[in-house]
Amino acid sequence: MTKEVFYSVKNESEHTIVINKSKFITTLAPIDGYEDALEKIKIVSKKYSDATHNCYAFISNESASEQRFSDDGEPQGTAGMPMLDVLKKRKVCKTLAIVTRYFGGVKLGANGLVSAYSSSVAQALDNAGLVKNEWADIAQITLGYGECKKAEEICLKAGGQNVEINYDKDVTLTVALPSNTSKETLEKIIDLTQGKAKINPISSGYFQFEI
Repeated sequence: MTKEVFYSVKNESEHTIVINKSKFITTLAPIDGYEDALEKIKIVSKKYSDATHNCYAFISNESASEQRFSDDGEPQGTAGMPMLDVLKKRKVCKTLAIVTRYFGGVKLGANGLVSAYSSSVAQALDNAGLVKNEWADIAQITLGYGECKKAEEICLKAGGQNVEINYDKDVTLTVALPSNTSKETLEKIIDLTQGKAKINPISSGYFQFEI
């Protein structure tokens, strides 16, 4: 079964915008499951306990089947769902978005609220930067010093990423390779070294690739 590519935030971050005197503070955080999301919601809501609203949306698993949102007192459908829509459209999973609103005295109306909460999350994602989560094969490649640079280039060209490099009598590269290209990539490295490279498969699973 093909594993879907998804995106996530690597670190917790905040981003603030002001719309018609209302302040919107977006907190983005990586989450490891449903319970972790609920705990982080409690922490942020306590931090901003004096705010008018603490609305949230999250997708807590890789398949995007576990989704939750809350309008936290805003008119129904104007906050949590628009926030969740942004996460879904961008394929952002295992990520929590909380938008804290401090009311500035000017009503925005339903359409204005939808736009404000959507923009808050979208801008926060742009500002935070994302990582690409792709099903990958992790492998150790042991080869000579003279072939190391070319082997790295082959891996990077295939969409892979270096995890670790150890220098000893030979060089050992630990690499993460997208599973759909890993077999072909490793065969190219074996050809490069005329069969001398030693390949040691370590594991397979989702890996966070920098983008």
